[in-house]
Amino acid sequence: MLDASQTTTERPAGLERRLVFRLLSHWRDLAGDSGFPSFADVDPFAIPDIWPFCFVLDTTEFPDDPIVRVAQPGVCGDGGNIINRHISALAPATLINHACSYVDEVLRKSVPISRGGDFIRGDGVRILYRSILLPMSDDGTTICGIWGGANCREVKAV
Repeated sequence: MLDASQTTTERPAGLERRLVFRLLSHWRDLAGDSGFPSFADVDPFAIPDIWPFCFVLDTTEFPDDPIVRVAQPGVCGDGGNIINRHISALAPATLINHACSYVDEVLRKSVPISRGGDFIRGDGVRILYRSILLPMSDDGTTICGIWGGANCREVKAV
């Protein structure tokens, strides 16, 4: 997979503003009639405005505690180096942790799920976020991982 620094974040005029809806639409386009898209179908250059906010979870060996395989800067934040770490080891007050918090439901239901909410970051700043987790399959039926996307904004104290 490509590094987010190799893409641009410009978005065509008139395009849906919310990242989770754009990512879900792209996932559906990739899935077509096959049920689930494959990671081989994912081209970061096709989604340059979305890719910097994406991550990939490997569920093959540890479905109860997936491993982070890809995490772009937009979701890592102050979570440090999280590649090849289980989601249970993610720092609790981070975007990536909250974005992965419902992976078990996605695996159980085998459907994309989007959630949003808020949390207090380690520095005391309130963060509002939206995230989506999308099941992926190399054979079209068996889920082998999760493609996720998340973004957030700080809420200024009044």
